[in-house]
Amino acid sequence: MRIFRLFYLLINIFILQLIQVAHAETEQVIRQGGLYLEEISEKDSQMHIMHDSNRLTTVEFNQKYYLLYGIPYNTKIGAHTVEVTANNQKRFIRMNLKSKKFDTQYIKIANKYISPSTNTLSRIEKERANISRAKEMWLNSNPDIKFIKPVDGITTGTYGTKRFYNNEEGNYHNGLDIAAPTGTHILSPSSGKVILTGDYYYNGKFIYLDHGKGLKSIFIHLDKILVETGQIITKGEVIGKVGNSGASAGPHLHWSVMLNKTYIDPEIFLNHRIIRYFSLED
Repeated sequence: MRIFRLFYLLINIFILQLIQVAHAETEQVIRQGGLYLEEISEKDSQMHIMHDSNRLTTVEFNQKYYLLYGIPYNTKIGAHTVEVTANNQKRFIRMNLKSKKFDTQYIKIANKYISPSTNTLSRIEKERANISRAKEMWLNSNPDIKFIKPVDGITTGTYGTKRFYNNEEGNYHNGLDIAAPTGTHILSPSSGKVILTGDYYYNGKFIYLDHGKGLKSIFIHLDKILVETGQIITKGEVIGKVGNSGASAGPHLHWSVMLNKTYIDPEIFLNHRIIRYFSLED
């Protein structure tokens, strides 16, 4: 009898741990800066599913079809409804967002990035316009959502962190920072097409990569760019080298990911978190 009770207790502890893990995964996926995934039909996957004039990402995975919605950083906590349209028919995505505590960081950078000159402001506007055009591009190929980590190193900045530059509050941190020595190879986390490269005021040397159907990555503060605009990239291919260019406080890779033109947390795509949480494996 005692052995049975002990066995029963161990089973209950194991189940409780599974529930806690599942809860943690939920907070990592369906939250501000996270994503929502819903299975759809093959026919639906071929439609233009729209939200606020933005086409949403659809993906084929293991012979099934899914709709992906990037949850904006400033989305309200709690029950949330997103209205989408497909063939002029209204549909609704319903989700319940849990609160997440984001970190705060204080960073020292060169003063020229805090108060740029008049001539520099003109340059910045032109560069922003180029990036905006890249955001509008649409590559009609199925994205591979099993991402790999682009650089091995120490995580020095996470998505959503409130940042103060030289004690002045800036925008929230929209990506993942990985510190590594200058010259460290950067691998493409997934296949895609290079849609823009450059050496911009804030970004420094950067690569903008389109993974397909609205899923995009941008890699900034590079030392060297090893690809060209229009080039087709395979997962794991070397695309650049870690650097300290632009508004950077030390050698590292800043990696951002976008869905429906919204910055979301890149870490959601690592270690098969999407696959595990939404049970996409066969």
